[in-house]
Amino acid sequence: MKRYWKIISICLVTLLVIGTFYTQSSFAANKRVEIEFEKVSGNEDEVKNVMIDGVYWDRSSQPIQITNEETRDLNNQSFLQKLDRIHVPPMFDDLVKQQKNFMRSKDLVPNYFFEDEKLLAYANVTAKTYVHPAKDLSFDIEVLNKETKESTALRLDVPERESYGWMQVEAVQVVDGELKVITQGYRKDSKGEYQFHVYTIDVEEGKLVSDNIIASTPTVKNGWSDMQVINNVEPFQRFNYLLIRIEAFEEELVQSDGQPTTVASEYLVYNIEKNRSEKLVGPDDILATIDGASTIINSTIYVPSQAANGLEVNRYDIETGKWDEKLTFDLPDSTGEEQTSYSKVMNGKIYIVYATSSGQALIISDLPTGESLYEGKLKLKHQQEDHQDFQLYINEIGFTQ
Repeated sequence: MKRYWKIISICLVTLLVIGTFYTQSSFAANKRVEIEFEKVSGNEDEVKNVMIDGVYWDRSSQPIQITNEETRDLNNQSFLQKLDRIHVPPMFDDLVKQQKNFMRSKDLVPNYFFEDEKLLAYANVTAKTYVHPAKDLSFDIEVLNKETKESTALRLDVPERESYGWMQVEAVQVVDGELKVITQGYRKDSKGEYQFHVYTIDVEEGKLVSDNIIASTPTVKNGWSDMQVINNVEPFQRFNYLLIRIEAFEEELVQSDGQPTTVASEYLVYNIEKNRSEKLVGPDDILATIDGASTIINSTIYVPSQAANGLEVNRYDIETGKWDEKLTFDLPDSTGEEQTSYSKVMNGKIYIVYATSSGQALIISDLPTGESLYEGKLKLKHQQEDHQDFQLYINEIGFTQ
């Protein structure tokens, strides 16, 4: 009997592992959460390709993705599914399938890509070593002609690359046949400032045409500064404006509340086609509400913010330089709590998910008319009594492929 103890032990361990796996799977299946869109009014086609990424909270948190076809439990994906999600974000699914050779070895960051009906462009800034400060920064560029299936790859040195501690690509656009690579970098030399550059590159000639600074932070001796693109930009698509926030704080000028003094706080609107930056001027109470939900459509900046009776959207016309009359969206049965609503502007429409006394509601309205296109609920299917108090926190709203 002793000579078989190893085989018996292996069999017992195997049975224990298999039993535990199926027990957990069964438990997980019983806890499966399914949430569906329930129309109250409007056109159901409006939610056909909508995908809501969030966290379901009952007695524990559970990351989920909701579409009109299914609720995907991200905890219960297979190892291969999780691995695939890590390597290929959903928004890259079609590109990876359609342009396998071009997409090979690319960093899958939406800001690094541009696509239209004729070409697909990629630009990244890479370093010889990624130990801070970065060294030998260079552009890694490739442009695919979708008609001829031919691609052109370039590697160009970043101008004054010895002066930068790091640099990253903020946006890639193609204007009049020239590649525009917009970057943010930090100068490690005496300037000690953050800079936004637009590098214009002639891909056919394989050379850098121009290098322009479009925004920079002020120098702060005893404090810090920050700069970022604030408007939500649709991945891969053509756009003409960036809304850039610049902030700087001085620690030596401490206020009565102990907070550092703000020495710079402003917004710039950068016009890519005209290569021109202008300061955004407006009432302080409106500027204070600009955040990541702000979006530019055509030449209008939309700034959503929570209001007492719903959601307000302030509008700024870049071409006329004027603030238009704000739009107001009623949120029926809203709890009125700011943290319980999420809004996003996509493709000329505003998507609002908010908490009501009976659960989560979804409203889709047209911009700029304010016309209601869809009103509905996010309804928990097979709801049990012990699931009455569930919460849903929204991380992102987007579209399925």
